[in-house]
Amino acid sequence: MSALTKGFNGGLWAFRLVFAVVVAELAIVGGTVVGCFAEDICNEADTQAIKETMQGLATKSFALYAAEKGISSNSKKEEEA
Repeated sequence: MSALTKGFNGGLWAFRLVFAVVVAELAIVGGTVVGCFAEDICNEADTQAIKETMQGLATKSFALYAAEKGISSNSKKEEEA
């Protein structure tokens, strides 16, 4: 049981999951933008969808930054105790 709680590490898995989601969404948006430039087939709806996805990515990136700071802060507190 201790290996399980040590592997969870107070939110580290959640941090990794959000990181993976951000990377996947960034790859999707990157491919879409490249396709729009290469084929010139994007309309206003596609442009709006890309903007909304980028806003979501910015929000998730901030959440990743906050989670990283929180995890490192908790790790330092555990080491001191």
